[in-house]
Amino acid sequence: MRYLVLGVVLCLSSTAYAGNIKDTDLIASNTFFLPPSTQKTVFIQARNSSDNQDVSFHDLGSRLTAKGYQIIQDPDAAHYIVLANIVYCNITKPELPVEAIVASGYGSGIGSSVMGGLQGLTSMASMAGPQGALIGSAASMGLSAIEGVGSAIGSLFSGPSTPRMPDDVNYACVADIQITEQGATASAPTSAKSGTGQQSGVYQTRLAADVHQKKLDEKEATPLLQQKLSAAVAGNF
Repeated sequence: MRYLVLGVVLCLSSTAYAGNIKDTDLIASNTFFLPPSTQKTVFIQARNSSDNQDVSFHDLGSRLTAKGYQIIQDPDAAHYIVLANIVYCNITKPELPVEAIVASGYGSGIGSSVMGGLQGLTSMASMAGPQGALIGSAASMGLSAIEGVGSAIGSLFSGPSTPRMPDDVNYACVADIQITEQGATASAPTSAKSGTGQQSGVYQTRLAADVHQKKLDEKEATPLLQQKLSAAVAGNF
């Protein structure tokens, strides 16, 4: 009887723990396609310059190995070089939603460069009809205008990055990813634009994984964010 009661208690605890998560999401600033290659060697260098040092890409190597790639320690001998840096892990704020952080693109600033993200958000909002046009115009006018159209932003971004209740929080981790294809046959990036100065065979993107919780629980969110980011990088191969 004792074991039965213990089992029920553990089950209830697990259910309550899982019930804190309302939604999860993954956003990318852009997409690209690595050209087919018989070369399967990869060098990985991962860094974390964010507030949450427990988020990592420790399982990225095993994910790529499962796809037939060989992880090597010599960057000069590798056909692919993967550089990953987790640049942000924190609660997102209404004036800087995760969509804006991602829209600002690979290598852009966070926090002090909020307007750069809002300008990037303008192009995303243009796809949302009249409301998008309203937000796009406000983004070009500054933060005061953005605050004035808060209700429009709330209805446009009603997904997991926009808490609906005062106690709700959205915890996000953002990573900048660069994949370099080495060798004379390296192809130009599919997503490269003329005049960007991006080198041939270099692919860059900004990824964001976020968890919408009822109450902030960083330990609960950390493994979910880590898995989403690693899976997203491995998915390019």
